[in-house]
Amino acid sequence: MNIKKMAREFIQQSAINLSSKFVTSFVRISPEKNFDRIMKSIGILAKSFSNPKPFNGFMKWLNGNPGTRQWFINLMLKDKGQASNVIKILFGNCSLKWIEKSKELQAKHGFTSPYSVLISPTMNCNLKCKGCYANGYDMGIKNDMPIETVDSIITQGKELGTYFYTILGGEPFVRFDIIEKMAAKHNDCIFQVFTNGTLIKEEIADRIAELKNIIVVFSVNGDKNEIDFMRGQGVYEKIIASVERLNRRNLMMGMSMVLTSRNYDLMTSTKFYNEWEKRGIMFAWNFLFMPVSKNADLSLMPTPEQRVTYGEFIKEYREQNPLFIMDFWADAPAVHGCAAGGRRYLHINNKGDVEPCIFAHFSTHNIHRHSLLEALKSPFFTAIRQHQPHTDNLLRPCMIIDNPDVLRSICKKHNAKPTDDGAQDLIENPVVMNHINEYAKNVAPVVDKVWNEKYSGNVTDLLTRCVSYPEGLEPDILQA
Repeated sequence: MNIKKMAREFIQQSAINLSSKFVTSFVRISPEKNFDRIMKSIGILAKSFSNPKPFNGFMKWLNGNPGTRQWFINLMLKDKGQASNVIKILFGNCSLKWIEKSKELQAKHGFTSPYSVLISPTMNCNLKCKGCYANGYDMGIKNDMPIETVDSIITQGKELGTYFYTILGGEPFVRFDIIEKMAAKHNDCIFQVFTNGTLIKEEIADRIAELKNIIVVFSVNGDKNEIDFMRGQGVYEKIIASVERLNRRNLMMGMSMVLTSRNYDLMTSTKFYNEWEKRGIMFAWNFLFMPVSKNADLSLMPTPEQRVTYGEFIKEYREQNPLFIMDFWADAPAVHGCAAGGRRYLHINNKGDVEPCIFAHFSTHNIHRHSLLEALKSPFFTAIRQHQPHTDNLLRPCMIIDNPDVLRSICKKHNAKPTDDGAQDLIENPVVMNHINEYAKNVAPVVDKVWNEKYSGNVTDLLTRCVSYPEGLEPDILQA
């Protein structure tokens, strides 16, 4: 690294550190009035970067609709220390450093850094939820990932430019000792923790408030009846109690949802999301019910019509409301389709198996025997990235349920082994495979119609370059 580049990066990082503290303090004085002033200041700051386009696009997104604008204001009004710290890490590390490291990695190895690495330190859990992808993994404390391994993964990830870590399980708060120590040691990273919400006691909430870089995401798939149906009697009340504990400390919170054929009406209810927003939830990740656990109830997969209508519903909702909902299928056009295989993320389970997707439980590399870089360079991961997008309709991105031949053929070609008891059903069980084949067949005409009417004209780069950018950054990120 030359002196000029080092100086520029030091100045940029210093400016971000100072700005994040100033922004949160200034907006809190007069939120509506000072927000607009801050936007102008960020615009001036962005001009000093070698590539201001991502920041300009981010600002345009913020100002594009009232829901997003209010969402960002609400972010500034959360715990002052957490808000300024998260903003600093998101802009300085998860954006600037990630982009710069990705360029270096692409030039040297032909692919970019994953934006997030998902880690499951344990598969132990105090619940047995219907349809949980973790049910087939080996449990027991002897199978938990050693903290030294978690530390090594994060250290390796930072060397590649990854500063955003998603912690799952099992139930991650079974091993809060690992989360706490890693968040404290790697305080330049953000740790997003997905939880069933039943184990967050007062002392844990206090520690989260102290650390400032942990964001809790509660698994919520409906109202009290739906949550208790999927997760067990009494779980709803425990989730609410944990939400209230974090809310009393004014901490950022999100929720993780699963759209099923059963909860569709509730999941397309404005009232449902408004209630969670009032409880302090700021964002939500949505997944479709996936047939990935042993003996999964295939009838819970949402119909093609439900899937499409839900995707359109959340896009309209978040434009007007300060709860930002993201759906991995409906929002796939924003990231050029499937993000698995290390293109934007990967998953490492409790035994160290490096998996391409949180739902694709197959692996050829283990973090105890291979480096993170070696796993990313593996023929298995490379084949997945080279095949992305799996179809020219980015609303059908998935290699498991939308384009099932992709997962089956790549696993077979590269001898990827199943990492849990139910994974093999996806590529060998005729009943499951036929159901998924029929599902993909039925989804295609419904989703293709929406794609052609509303989206295809906005993704013209697929036509002009005739390929995606599976091994690199999208052109809007690369272009200065």
